Amino acid sequence: MTTPVLDPDDVSQVVRRYQQRIAEHGPTFASLNSGSEAKQAIRHSVHASALRGANPSVLEIGCGLADFYNYLLQHKHNCSYHGYDIVPEYIDECRRVHPDATFSLRNVFVEGIEGTFDTVVMSQVLNNRYQKSDNMQVMRRALELAFEHTRVSVSVDMISSYVDFRSPDLFYYSPEEIFRIAKEISPRVLLRHDYRAFEFCIQLFHEGVEGYVQ
Repeated sequence: MTTPVLDPDDVSQVVRRYQQRIAEHGPTFASLNSGSEAKQAIRHSVHASALRGANPSVLEIGCGLADFYNYLLQHKHNCSYHGYDIVPEYIDECRRVHPDATFSLRNVFVEGIEGTFDTVVMSQVLNNRYQKSDNMQVMRRALELAFEHTRVSVSVDMISSYVDFRSPDLFYYSPEEIFRIAKEISPRVLLRHDYRAFEFCIQLFHEGVEGYVQ
């Protein structure tokens, strides 16, 4: 049996961390610990720029409370939305709030991705520094897996190594190294380090898809 690239103990640690926040704040935006809602909206606008066509199918891995879906609805981006998360409380809340979308409790590194989507998005998902897993190998596999299951694009944000402060609990990704890995997966790659000073977004596009859209 193949050992998952993301160790089960690291998965459990991440789930416990969110469940502790949910115990304190409930399944709310505060429990996500993603900064302000204004900063979150900026991230969402960057991810939305990777969508193409009318009513695309979107999979968000690590969907949390499906705030990206809320953003798309508010900005009239019609789509078929699917959300995966490893925290049961978030999936339960998403199903309650958004009965029109599809949500699954799923660890893609073990169970994979079911089906093919136009775009896969991951926002603030792999920023924890893992104790037993190699963050770079986890990110590489996440990008590979997402690209294998898309027709149009993949959009993933992460914390940059270009920072003026470091937390021991977080992993800081080199934009140059992530770009190199992304180019090994797809010949068409966009790196955005303009929208916030200390994080960036990597976007991978399939051949024949229109490039950057502001």
